[in-house]
Amino acid sequence: MRRDRLRVLLVEFTRPDPAAVALGRLLRDDGVEVVHAGPVVTVEQIVRTAEQEDPDAVGVLGAAPPEDLEDALGGVPVFTAETASEVVKRLAGGRSHTGEAPSDRVR
Repeated sequence: MRRDRLRVLLVEFTRPDPAAVALGRLLRDDGVEVVHAGPVVTVEQIVRTAEQEDPDAVGVLGAAPPEDLEDALGGVPVFTAETASEVVKRLAGGRSHTGEAPSDRVR
């Protein structure tokens, strides 16, 4: 099944990070479907949540993502707040605000 919008899973690894909400809003306003899982403590929790949500990418905030996380996710790209824009642009092919997925500010 192909989605019209990118789906990103945001998790706060090991500790809450207030930037997660702000990043989620920015991504949402750029036409990305955001699932905010909140704080998680183990890689296993991230993997199980990703299996349920089927994201196109996983954003990890709060602490650096474990190096083997992308492998554990079956190759799903993992990004941090610092690399979010590059990953989302790469996945979206550089598009922003399509007719099918306008900014939430426009709806």
